[in-house]
Amino acid sequence: MELDEADLKILRAVQDRPGLTTRELAEEVGLSHTPVWRRLQRMEEEGVVSAPLRLVDPEGAGFDISAFCFVALKEHRREILREFEAAVRLEPRILQCHSLTGEHDYMLHVLARSVRDYERTVKDALTALPHVRAINTSFSLRRVKANAKVPV
Repeated sequence: MELDEADLKILRAVQDRPGLTTRELAEEVGLSHTPVWRRLQRMEEEGVVSAPLRLVDPEGAGFDISAFCFVALKEHRREILREFEAAVRLEPRILQCHSLTGEHDYMLHVLARSVRDYERTVKDALTALPHVRAINTSFSLRRVKANAKVPV
């Protein structure tokens, strides 16, 4: 999808102030209400932007453990990758899953309330994921930066 300068202004504004109404957004970017609404609809349909949501701070919600699990699979056939990814999507304790290059196949971002809770997550959920050969975990000591804004 081609984005023009007006689209980029809209994207910057919705990232800076996600609670803006369409009318307020139109005023901020210097367009009328209807063109802004149409542009937002088009960008939502194309997957450029999704509906607004409120982000929850994991630590504020009682999740003191943030783990990054590097997963190696036993095999790399297409159906095996699909099965693994489908199972990951169903596990709520996994916040993110990234397919990687290099010695690991995937990186999972997992939240837990404590080390014991993380241990239960590994035993109950992560080792139950299909076709897992190995899991190597690194714990975050502290979050230095967390930004969901895309530099448009």
